[in-house]
Parts: sequence; C-alpha cells; structure tokens
Amino acid sequence: MSGTGFVSMYPWETDELAETHGGQPGVVNEDGTEPGPISILSMSGGDEVGRITEWWGFDGRRGGTAATHLRGSCSCGWRGTTLYPVDWDEVRKDHPYMYDTSGPEADWKAHVTEIEAKLVPLPDEVTELLDKLTDLVSELADHEPLAALRAVNILERHAQISASCAALDVQRDTTLLAAAGVALGCSTAQARIRLRKYTGRF
Repeated sequence: MSGTGFVSMYPWETDELAETHGGQPGVVNEDGTEPGPISILSMSGGDEVGRITEWWGFDGRRGGTAATHLRGSCSCGWRGTTLYPVDWDEVRKDHPYMYDTSGPEADWKAHVTEIEAKLVPLPDEVTELLDKLTDLVSELADHEPLAALRAVNILERHAQISASCAALDVQRDTTLLAAAGVALGCSTAQARIRLRKYTGRF
C-alpha cells in the first residue's frame, strides 16, 4: 500500500490497474494510421512547450488533417479493432468530453476485463478485509484525518515488509518470475521494475 507517486493522465482507469492499463479514446486517420502527439510551439521562438495526446486535439485546427475515427486505446499498447466515426461538428470546443465516446470506452473495458480474468486470485477473506479496510480508512480520513494518516503509515510499513519478502521469493523462483507479468496485470518488464522497487535489488 505504499505510494508510487503515479498520476494517471487517462480518463478511464481501474483502481488496481491504473498504472498499467489507463484507457482513453484513440484517434485514427483516414488511411488507418494513428497520429503521434501534436507539438505545441511557443509564440516567440518556436520551441516546443508541450504536447497534445487527447483525442479532441486532433480536429485539424492545430495542423494536419482531422482524424476520422475513434477507437479504444490503452496505455499498455492495446488498440481496439472497432472504429467509430467522429463528427467534429458535434464536438463542443469548450466541452469536448461531452461527446459520446462510450463505444471506445466499452471496448477498453472489455480489454481490461480480459486482463483482470488472468490476475492471480486472492483468497476471499483477503479481498473482504481489503475492501473493509479501505472503507474504514476512507471514513476515518473524512472525520479524523490525523488518525487516518497514522493508520496509513502503519499499513505502508507492514505492506513494505510483506512486499519485500514476497518479491524476493518471486525473484528466486524462475517459474514465478516468468508468470509475474500476467499475474499482476502488467508487462514482464514492468513486473521486474515492481519487484526491484520492493526489494531494492537491480
């Protein structure tokens, strides 16, 4: 339960897979290609000051031709196969999120459901306790924030110890190591990074 400092830039996510499977509407050009990020240049020297990756930025007003379709996309690299035509005349420039992107979102949810089905199962009593503990600490944060911070500190300490022991066991077992990515809902490389974070071993 230790903090990771992760902040999602994706509008669709789940609690457990937020770091590895963030979803958003992806854009597709008329020729079937996926455009890269749009560079935002400064008004003076022409230096890049930022990039746009949100789907509503590919309407053609910032250079290039407008994307013609949307599809589900995930930070893991997955892309939906169903294409949904985008009507830029219906996209409100001030509130683009009001445009209907439920089709791509449903496809992304189906993708995440497949990932979740392969996660290593937790004992029912552990799942129940985690849910209850989450609710209790959340309620404590609303009414007794200092007590909530103390509780989180204790949880983080014990979680780090348990994570370190478990990660060391996985690193020693080649069979467990090979299965870690699928079991944790991430790539093999991401699983190795997570294990190194818990053990401090590189």
